[in-house]
Formats: sequence, C-alpha cells, structure tokens
Amino acid sequence: MHFDEVKESAAMALDTVRTNKIRSGLTILGVLVGVVTVMFMVSIIQGLNRSFAKQLEGIGSNIIYAVKIDPAFHREPNQEERMRPDFTIEDADAMRDELSNIVGVSPIQRIISETVVYKDKQTDTPILIGATQYYEEVHTQYVGEGRFLTDTDLRERTNVAVLGQDLVKALFPNESPLGADIKIGGRVFLVVGVMGDLGSIFGQSRNNSIFIPLTTFQKYWRDIPYPQMVFTIVIRPIDRSKVASVMDEARDILRRRRGLKTGEKDNFFLSSQDSLLDIYNQLTGATYLVLTAISAVALMIGGIGVMNIMLVSVTERTKEIGIRKAVGATQRNILMQFLIEAVVLTGIGGVIGLVIGEIASLLMNRFSPLPAYVPWWAIVVGLGMSALVGIVFGLYPAWKAARLNPIDALSFE
Repeated sequence: MHFDEVKESAAMALDTVRTNKIRSGLTILGVLVGVVTVMFMVSIIQGLNRSFAKQLEGIGSNIIYAVKIDPAFHREPNQEERMRPDFTIEDADAMRDELSNIVGVSPIQRIISETVVYKDKQTDTPILIGATQYYEEVHTQYVGEGRFLTDTDLRERTNVAVLGQDLVKALFPNESPLGADIKIGGRVFLVVGVMGDLGSIFGQSRNNSIFIPLTTFQKYWRDIPYPQMVFTIVIRPIDRSKVASVMDEARDILRRRRGLKTGEKDNFFLSSQDSLLDIYNQLTGATYLVLTAISAVALMIGGIGVMNIMLVSVTERTKEIGIRKAVGATQRNILMQFLIEAVVLTGIGGVIGLVIGEIASLLMNRFSPLPAYVPWWAIVVGLGMSALVGIVFGLYPAWKAARLNPIDALSFE
C-alpha cells in the first residue's frame, strides 16, 4: 500500500471511532488497562532496581565482603557451615599485607541490637559494631566530632565508644556526648567520638550504630551464635575494575590460611556489590514474570474487544466492502484497511495508557515511599504491544472482510 492509502485507512478508522464513540471507547479501554498495567509493572520494578543500585553505590560499588556462611535469602546454614572456623583479625591483617590494588581491609563484628544507657535514658535498638582504625577509610564513613578508634584502643582493648547520630539524639538531646560515660550491655564505656551523618540504606538508618574496638568487643561479647553475631572482613579495591582480581587473590589467601587443598570447596563466602545486585535482580525477575502474566491477560481482554468491534464493523460495512471491490480494491487492500483500523484503535488506547502510566509514576514518586521510573524502552514496548494487539486480534476480522465475495457483499442487506 502507498502512504496515501495508509493515511486514508487511518482517517477512516478515526471516523469509525467518532461514529461509534461508546463501542470504540470500551474497546480502547481494554487496551488502555493492559498498557497501564505494563507501565505500572515496569515503573515499579525499574524504580526499585534503580533505588537499590543507587543505595549500593552509596556504600561503595567496589566493596568485597568475606563471611563464614553464605547469607542467601530464606536459607538456613547447614551443619558443615556452622562448624566452619571463624574469621580472625589475623586473617584481615594477612589480606591487608598481601592483597594488591586495594584501599584497605576492615574486619568488623556486630550484634544486631544491644542496650545502651546514659543516666536515666536508655535505648535497646542500636547495632553494636566492633571495628578497627581502618573502618573509616574502607567504609568511607567518617567521624564528625571527636575521634575514631585508634591502634592504641585496639592494642589495649580499651572501653571507648563512637556513637552514631541517632544515639546522640536519643541519649544526649541537650548536651555533648564527648567525655560522657555510658553503659553498653551493663559495661561502662567512654564516648570519644560522634560519627557524621551516614544517611540510610534500604529504608534503614545507618546512624543507629555504636562503634567500639574490635578487641574489646571480642573480650566481652563471646560465644554468641550466628546470625545474632557476624564477623565480616570488608575489602575495598582501588576501583571497580579491580574487584574480580582482588576477589581471586583474597580467595587464594583465605584458602591457604584455612588449609584447604586443591579440589576442596571453599569453607567461606566472598561476595561483591555486583553479587548483591544480581541476587536482587533475580528476586525482581520472578516478580516480572508474575506481573507480565497479569499484563498479558489484561491485553488479551482488550484484544478480544478489538476483535469483537472489528467483526461488527465488517458486518455493518459489508456493502461498502463490495463497492470498494467492484471499483478495483484487491483483497490485500481490504485486509490492510481493516488491520490499520484495528491498529489505530489499539494505538489510541496505548498512547492514553502511556500518558496515564507516566502520570501515575510521577504521583507515586511524589506521594508514596515506592520509587517509580519509566525507562524509554518501556514506552517503546507499550506502543509496540498495543500495535501488536491490534494486528493479532484484528487479523481475523480483516481476513474475513478481504474474503467477501463482491456480488454477495453488494446484495447484503
């Protein structure tokens, strides 16, 4: 077909929409709901993915974690994993000395919550972290007031603490915490510093932590089982391009230190931020499948409506089809005319659906905690799916119209 014929068929389709407003509106509505569903699905998943990746970037895109047990979702460690030897400060020191292309290595040990008391005030929610003097540089989290932990604190196992800002607000609303004595788990600690604002990650504040020397932590908090207490060695390569090579070096060092022979599997777990992102994408991938199925059902319902209106249109315009064939229109001309009409119908629904989906995503970003983002390819997919629905479900009515006998069509009443 020439462009003029396509243009004429599109104009006829729009005229059909204007003539049968209610019927066409209901048909368009079916496609519109399907496209809005697709847009909603994509905007939520993509928004969550971008938010997750951005927050991972906030704690460093080139971070490597070494832990004893694979912290996989919804999986209990088996007996072999529980019996694995714990990591030590010496393991971290060895990697710091032997690894190349790194900023530093920071061993940490933490308890999810511990009771902290100052005078008549108390909080039971802080995360207690045993850290070293390398923590600030490796984690890019720096003290805002006072000082951080020092080598002397580690060597002498002193009872000193650095507070996160949430603890300062809870325990010291009207005074400076520096130099104050607090009780952590019933033991007295001297406050020597306050961390700067660390923000939040995945909706959780990172300011609700208290840092003490790792050696002091191990002196008082022992024999606490996993996962209540976790020892992690954090490694920061100099840049993201070195993550893979540093992970390989770290694996070799840990295997050697843990006496593993060639062929024996690792009795530890190494992961990077990319690994966490891969796990997250796998989880959202399952959600994609479910929502895709829902979207397909919605579009199929819209497609059935398209087929219905096109079959009715063929019946109503049988004599018109006969006249067009009588003056030289071929089966291909008639087929393309009705296909174009179906695509125009679904295209209108697709465009309106895209506009509604975009507005919904903007409102969601503004008034809800859920992030939403509509990538450019989602717009292309939305328009493509709406056109595909028109072609698939408009094909049979168009074929039926094209196959009409011109004599029977002219005599149709």
